[in-house]
Amino acid sequence: MSSAAVVVIAQLEAKPAFSAEFRAALTPLVAASVQEPGCHSYQLHQSLDSPHSWMLYEVWESQDALNAHQQQPHFIAFVANTQGWFASSTVRRYQLS
Repeated sequence: MSSAAVVVIAQLEAKPAFSAEFRAALTPLVAASVQEPGCHSYQLHQSLDSPHSWMLYEVWESQDALNAHQQQPHFIAFVANTQGWFASSTVRRYQLS
């Protein structure tokens, strides 16, 4: 895999009925992710326009580090526990240039 840094921007929108639970589930995900090897940044932002929308801004040392993140128990648990709470999500990866 490439050793170039990878930026991830994940735009997440919860169904209004699950907004509080969704936000609560993001807290341990962020706390655990920032501790991972290869994680340079993992920031959570809430939309000023929609109380049900968040953006995760992540910077990973490499694609390998991002792949390892997606295999971590906290990531897998977040995906499994929140799957029915999503109204929408868009995840884009970028390479630093």
